[in-house]
Amino acid sequence: MNISYEYYRIFYYAAKYRNLTLAAEMLHSSQPNISRTIRLMEEELGCRLLIRSNRGISLTPEGEKLYSHVRIAVGQLQRAEEE
Repeated sequence: MNISYEYYRIFYYAAKYRNLTLAAEMLHSSQPNISRTIRLMEEELGCRLLIRSNRGISLTPEGEKLYSHVRIAVGQLQRAEEE
C-alpha cells in the first residue's frame, strides 16, 4: 500500500470539517477532486472511511480510527514546517 501524504492531508481536512466542499476550499481544490481522492483511498484501504449525506459527511468507525492517527501526524508535520 502506497498512499501519499497529500491523500492523507485531504482526508484530514475532509474529516476535520465534516464537509467535502469546505475541505476543498481550505485546500484550494475542487469538491470533485476531494471526493475522488477519498474514493481512491477507500479502494486502496479496502474499507469505507466516510458516510456521505446531504448534511455533509460523517466518519465510519474505520474513518474515525484513521483520523485519530492522521490528525496527530498532520499536526506534527505542520509544527515541523513552522519551526
